[in-house]
Amino acid sequence: MNVSLTAWHSEQACTWCEKQKECVSVSFDDGFLKNAPLCWGCLQKAVRVRSRQAECRPPVSKSSS
Repeated sequence: MNVSLTAWHSEQACTWCEKQKECVSVSFDDGFLKNAPLCWGCLQKAVRVRSRQAECRPPVSKSSS
């Protein structure tokens, strides 16, 4: 899982908690969130949620052709 932080906002509505807070624009490489403003607390929650989802997924089998 790769997470990109692309911009800092001194006050923005957080996508997750919807409160006006200091936020960063966040994108997850798997498309979970794209350029979404998140406050620092919600960024931590989003990373934990995404990590748990990745752990629960069954492994992808690659068939040889």
